Amino acid sequence: MNGVPLAPRPIGDLAARHGGTLRNGVKGTVRRVVPTRRASAGDLTVLLSARYIEEAALAAVRGALLLVDESLAAREDVRALPGWFHEHAAWALAEVLDVADAPADEPVIGADCRIGPGVHLLPRVRIGARVTIGPGAVIGAPGFGFVAGPDGKVRDIPQLGGVVIEDDVHIGALCTIASGTIGPTIIRRGAKLDAQVHVGHNCEIGEGTMIAAQTGLAGSVVIGRGVLVGGQVGIADHLQIGDGARIAAKSGVIGDVAPGITVAGYPAVERQRWLRGQAEVYRTSDALWSARGRESGAPGAGAEGEDERATPIPSSSEMRNLIRRTEEE
Repeated sequence: MNGVPLAPRPIGDLAARHGGTLRNGVKGTVRRVVPTRRASAGDLTVLLSARYIEEAALAAVRGALLLVDESLAAREDVRALPGWFHEHAAWALAEVLDVADAPADEPVIGADCRIGPGVHLLPRVRIGARVTIGPGAVIGAPGFGFVAGPDGKVRDIPQLGGVVIEDDVHIGALCTIASGTIGPTIIRRGAKLDAQVHVGHNCEIGEGTMIAAQTGLAGSVVIGRGVLVGGQVGIADHLQIGDGARIAAKSGVIGDVAPGITVAGYPAVERQRWLRGQAEVYRTSDALWSARGRESGAPGAGAEGEDERATPIPSSSEMRNLIRRTEEE
């Protein structure tokens, strides 16, 4: 789906209906709602985060019409943009999408696919060739998007972008892949998802990327090509994971990950740094246990007579050896 079509209407009419102000000479007729990086003349796109200011400015150069959240208006690089400025831009977008012309097309399935029992394919889902989907997976359900309006009430944002799954993708049992908002959630060619992986709305997973079980991606995460993601990883919204990156199991990713590096821990940092941090924690722990043992007269005894041998904790030397082996690999 290349954006969400609308019945043509001047942007001034949208502002008159939904509030906000037109600034810096913006004018034109809206025919579609389109993600910022693909928006051009006749398209309405939305700027909600400073992360996307550069993309929005380029879209405006191409003739796109911007719906800009008022919270960004004080910024020098936003103040002069021609746009429809709104105190609740996400709410205004939801109101516009309520009247969009986005037919609920039946799912399209390519050749030689294997669809397991209990799989739910919702409207606007397009699946390529030789795709495997395990039992109980749900593809194309609405993404988790809610916003507050001018009256403080909370409403959902229609999720009309659908899902695109390219050729040779494997999706494990009980996975959930949410529909995009105004553009599709995309799983690129050859990606492999283990069981119980959740992919939030507007995400894009690159070619050949492999994601282990129980990992969750929040909305608008972009993962590059050939990335390996361990089990039970959590990735926060709107992050970029570079090509060839590695994310260790149980990591909590709250910032972008550069191409080719390996991260671990929570918050996830470069793996060697995380291991050194763990070694320092255990070194400090060893010192505290020793001090308590000297105070109590029983070496190794902790609070209330506990023996540290009851819970085996790697020693500092063991952690140093682990780091050394890892650096040599």
